[in-house]
Amino acid sequence: MDESNNQHLLQDQKSSSITKRKLRLMISLLTLFTLIIASIIYSSIILKQETESKSLSFNPIAAITSVCDLISEDSYSCFDSIASFYYAQTPSLDKISPFRIFIFSLYASRIELENVAASLQNAMSGVHVNPKSVGVLRSCQGMIEFSLKQINEAEMSLGVDPDEKIWGFNEVVWDLQRWVGEAMGKVQTCVDLSKGIPENVRVEIREKSIVALQNLRNSKGILQNVEEIFGLFYPRIGSALGSLVWEFEYGLTVWLFCFGYLLLIFLFCMLLRVY
Repeated sequence: MDESNNQHLLQDQKSSSITKRKLRLMISLLTLFTLIIASIIYSSIILKQETESKSLSFNPIAAITSVCDLISEDSYSCFDSIASFYYAQTPSLDKISPFRIFIFSLYASRIELENVAASLQNAMSGVHVNPKSVGVLRSCQGMIEFSLKQINEAEMSLGVDPDEKIWGFNEVVWDLQRWVGEAMGKVQTCVDLSKGIPENVRVEIREKSIVALQNLRNSKGILQNVEEIFGLFYPRIGSALGSLVWEFEYGLTVWLFCFGYLLLIFLFCMLLRVY
């Protein structure tokens, strides 16, 4: 009888010891579990901040530079014409989008076309302009007015606060390309016609017309490279993480996130087994 009681007592002590060990193990695992979750949350926040800091959307100057490098042979003049409108924003924008860059390029085109129209008007008012030159200038004036009408049409079609989702509709992009393309054609014709007027009248008009033509090319270039530009602004998640992995300062965060996630799965399995 005593021997049986001793065996039961030993079994109870052994069972109690096992239960205590399991309890200590579960507490340890739960504590580690909590720490890993906290580290994963922290890593996620850091990763999000680092990804945003490298995104063109949060770097307007780098964004305009990248777009101009893609669409224009003269990236410096492209940058100057578009960035001038970014700097003029009050207050200055912290973010920028491909759509906003396109809007700025349209503004730049319209301003230069208005400058050409003013120069044409001044030239026709000159006392030393012969009748033949006046005829050429009037033709150019009509073409520039038509170009301005097309650019205004493009701006009006976008509205005051356009939704960037309209880039997904090919019809909208095609209409914008048509308006900008027609404006370019008229300005180019005016540049060609200006060869037939005296140099003292031609120089200013030609120079301003070429600048307007370049700004219109920038607008058209953006429309023709919408997908590539969106790829610069919104890279796929896999490629974005891949680029961060290969950069030491960001790679540590990525690897910590992955290691923590795998360890979390392992501990979860351990808890199920213990339970």
